[in-house]
Amino acid sequence: MALPLYASLKAIAEDRPLAFIVVLVGIMTLCRLILLPFYQSNLGPDEAQYWFWGQTLDWGYYSKPPMIAWVIAMPTRVFGDHEWSVRLLSPLLIGATALFLFMTARRLYGDQAARWTAVLWLTLPAVMFGATIMSTDIPLLLFWSLSLWALVGLSDAQGGAAYRWAILLGAGIGFGFLSKYAMIYFPIGWVLALFVSDRARRTMKPGPVLVAAGMGALIFAPNLAWNARHGFQTLSHTADNANWGADLLNPEELLQFLGDQFGVAGPLLFLALFVGVVTLGRRLAQAGPARGRDLMLLAFILPPLVIISGQALLSRAHANWAMAAYPAAMILLPVWAMRAKAKWVLIGSVGLHSVIGLAFTAILLDFTLADRLGQSNSVKRVRGWTEQMAQIRQAAEGQAGLILDDREIAAHLVWEMRADPIPLQVFDLNDRLDNTYEHAFPVRPGAQNGYLLATQNAHVICRYKGFATITPAGQSFVDLKATRRGRAERSIDLFYVADYRAFSGNPCA
Repeated sequence: MALPLYASLKAIAEDRPLAFIVVLVGIMTLCRLILLPFYQSNLGPDEAQYWFWGQTLDWGYYSKPPMIAWVIAMPTRVFGDHEWSVRLLSPLLIGATALFLFMTARRLYGDQAARWTAVLWLTLPAVMFGATIMSTDIPLLLFWSLSLWALVGLSDAQGGAAYRWAILLGAGIGFGFLSKYAMIYFPIGWVLALFVSDRARRTMKPGPVLVAAGMGALIFAPNLAWNARHGFQTLSHTADNANWGADLLNPEELLQFLGDQFGVAGPLLFLALFVGVVTLGRRLAQAGPARGRDLMLLAFILPPLVIISGQALLSRAHANWAMAAYPAAMILLPVWAMRAKAKWVLIGSVGLHSVIGLAFTAILLDFTLADRLGQSNSVKRVRGWTEQMAQIRQAAEGQAGLILDDREIAAHLVWEMRADPIPLQVFDLNDRLDNTYEHAFPVRPGAQNGYLLATQNAHVICRYKGFATITPAGQSFVDLKATRRGRAERSIDLFYVADYRAFSGNPCA
């Protein structure tokens, strides 16, 4: 029975590849949508912050361009504010990304490579995780993949068709910049491709290129104008993330970042990419007439990985900062594997990633499984917040409101208390407004009597000397079977504070 079914599916995939991939994407997307309401995970602090931004739609926000707030606002306006509605568009955008990559790979290398590209993308570990949350990478990768498809289309087009592809290319780039400034790697990759790839040089059609540039600039311009009105707040925060301090050589951070990429792309695929780059001469010799196509894709793969590796060496880098490398990688790697007669890399990756995805899904459906597997630390940031915020609210009864000093706690409190908000102020611990809540809910000097302070920074309670009275009020604790700073997670210290007066100098001196 299994063999005839496999033969039938294989025949459909070969005879009607687009229909096969559309159905596959549809089934996987539907499954991911159905699972969303059943996950036990609370919103992560970033998701809660993006939802908060989406309450007031704008062209920019404190630390990100506006797209993430827009894609959260759309479903929550329709379905109400729930964890699943905040994340609702994530599986849909991931599915659309898979289709754009399929069409790009099909145009460059044919049906077989295109099928593998779509399947690898849908089962990529970072993408499977991304389908359970909402992050800035989700819309970024959609518009990146749209832009790559349009660029490849432009390389083949003539006449009016070239202008149509150019409009699509400009729209993809513009909306990509509205999603995340990491879209800057796309024009960098395009310019690099012009030097190394004859296929890329076919995109240099003056009229269409000007149309693409104009379209992208027109779409991105409102965010630049917003930044200009707000002291280039978002752009400066993005620069601050680089965190270039005194120690500008951190090989352990580089090793950590590269090690993380085995988790982002999967061990076999990232190893295959690394080996392929190291043995690039052999890969290009095998490519023959497709050499220009390979080099064009490499121009979009290497800049994010190389630049973020350099950033990691100089300071630090999060694993997802190089995600822009992987759309093109998922097109090129199947081609390299098939040329090297190493299809087992592809089959093994899909199988391994599927097992990882099923295990991760099981943990999200039942967090006690994470405890039994010793993985409690991996889910602590999305767990227990509803209970904890209820404890804090109860402790704040009879007080004028809450004072916080932490972005994550503020994000969760604003989300968890969305139906019945409590007056909130966020204390600036370092005399520098460095998160969106310090801007939105600043502590103002005056007679502010009877506030509850909730903090995980009690070790620097001296910083609160501006309050006339500080009285311990116990602790809010949720046992997550995890630790933070050597304390059982999650412990939040509570104090009653009153009568704030601005304090000059170093309060802890």
